[in-house]
Amino acid sequence: MGSSKRKIILLVFILMSLLVNTPVSADKGSISPSPVSLSQDSQKAIIMHNLEEEVLILGTELRADRETYVLEFIPFPSQPDVRLSAGDPFKEIEKLMTEEKGIELIETGLFKGGESETAPVEIKLSKKIGVHDVTVIKINDISRFISWVDGFFKEKKVDVSNNLEKFYKNAEDYVKRGINYFVFDYVPVKTETRFIEPPIYRFKSDKIYYPLKTSNTIGGEGTIDLIFICPGSFPEGDYFSPDRDIRTYFQLSNSARIYTDEIEKIYPETVDFFSKVEKLFIQMMRYKGMYNFQTDFIYDPHKLDPRPYIWEGEYFLGYGLIPAEEDYKRRIFYSYPYLTNFEYEVYRAVFTSRELEGIFPKKINLANATLKRQLHMDLAKRFGRAIIEDFNIKNEREYELKNLWIPKVKGKLSSSLPIITLIDKNKANLSSETVFYISRVGFNMNKTKALVYLEKVTERATDKYAILLTRESPQDKWKVTEMIDTF
Repeated sequence: MGSSKRKIILLVFILMSLLVNTPVSADKGSISPSPVSLSQDSQKAIIMHNLEEEVLILGTELRADRETYVLEFIPFPSQPDVRLSAGDPFKEIEKLMTEEKGIELIETGLFKGGESETAPVEIKLSKKIGVHDVTVIKINDISRFISWVDGFFKEKKVDVSNNLEKFYKNAEDYVKRGINYFVFDYVPVKTETRFIEPPIYRFKSDKIYYPLKTSNTIGGEGTIDLIFICPGSFPEGDYFSPDRDIRTYFQLSNSARIYTDEIEKIYPETVDFFSKVEKLFIQMMRYKGMYNFQTDFIYDPHKLDPRPYIWEGEYFLGYGLIPAEEDYKRRIFYSYPYLTNFEYEVYRAVFTSRELEGIFPKKINLANATLKRQLHMDLAKRFGRAIIEDFNIKNEREYELKNLWIPKVKGKLSSSLPIITLIDKNKANLSSETVFYISRVGFNMNKTKALVYLEKVTERATDKYAILLTRESPQDKWKVTEMIDTF
């Protein structure tokens, strides 16, 4: 660019969005919930609220047809503290939602169209944060804001190439509603799509706030992914009442309990921020449609429901979100507490794994009942909370291993599986034989991790192992990736 004036595109960053769930209807019969996956080209935000303050983490992937700069214009109800996130919080939260929390959406695919004079604009903060050139301002006099913006652009040696009429009207609308803090985020954009390090904004607000109307300046249509971490779940049909027509184009996910130790990679100050909050829940929304919002999203966090919301329904009749009690996972399991094909696949991988050849003899005496075993939640830091919860529910009691268990484990691999004999666990002769005991299998939410507990018992000693198996996707084969032999 040299000494020539740099041109910018004024991007009004649509600070993400409303929560909406499409009501169950007859024409939704062929649509079922599916695991969430953040859209690569969508605008993204993580919103955390503790009833007094909000933390907003914004992320977007920007690309232009030439190298240029983007000025993101973001209104706030109070002066925000601004800092840069470490790493990629959106990658971490997507992993958390799919592997640990089972967050799912129904994708409909919809698209539609007297005192001393106060300065007119006060600069509250101006600093460079990574690639972001951030300026926090407070507008006191909107009539003199236009001339201030012109001076701001000139100071940056920027030639504004597009019409800013919509930009000024948006700013005027927010100031009239008492929202007069704004952030100018000046970001370089290259021709290839790239992820910009997300800024983190923390500000005082007794409402969950997201300014949607700023997105109208951009126009067109697009996708917005919004993830909430709050003291409750959004009740169905209550989160977006001002415009019932546009809510058709929002999809609301189920919700799940989340804990501060699971969020620290996303926001390191999580423990302090949520110190006064008893329960936390994670929930996601997706918008697909025109950027033509008539209102911002402002929601009273005290109206949140302190329960998880789960999908309930039937494939042909449709699905809806309903509140559930804390033990709903245990209730669902005990409605069908039998061994599944998923577990047989894991047992097969355990008994044929080369990594475990030193543990198993060629002929295995296996107790004819699973172990009754509970794992301490401290192991969640190592294996993940979901897999420990699932393991503990399944192993609250013993389950009989019947004669059909062996052929189901063998499957089509009878030649590679060791010879396994089921013996009565109460009649085992430990003076002359080694007996193995095995647990039910615990899984994470998308079944890419499995955990088995194994005991090898002789007359003189009992060796205990926790075995972790992983795979890239549910279509891949299980592999032993970690084993703890001192338990």
